[in-house]
Amino acid sequence: MNSIKLSSYYRLYAFSDYQSMKSAMPYMRRVVLAKGLQDVEEAEARSFVGRVSGRGYKNYLEPLSSHNTKSSGIQSLVTALQVLYKSNGFSARYIVIERG
Repeated sequence: MNSIKLSSYYRLYAFSDYQSMKSAMPYMRRVVLAKGLQDVEEAEARSFVGRVSGRGYKNYLEPLSSHNTKSSGIQSLVTALQVLYKSNGFSARYIVIERG
């Protein structure tokens, strides 16, 4: 399972289908969100992604020294999923966010 660290508290996992997500969940410590990507709302995304003070939300595709941030939590989450896509090679339909 590939994952990406969203912030100091949260880690994002992406899955291509519901069954693979459900079979992986027992091996995770503290799942705080598990749902289809299309069902994630802005308020949920904002609470998990990294924030760059005074600028917006972290762009996971670029290093922090770059001042290119995203204006919404959903956009930031999508950049994290793009990083995972590069390592997994499959698109995410379901996501799990773990605290820990």
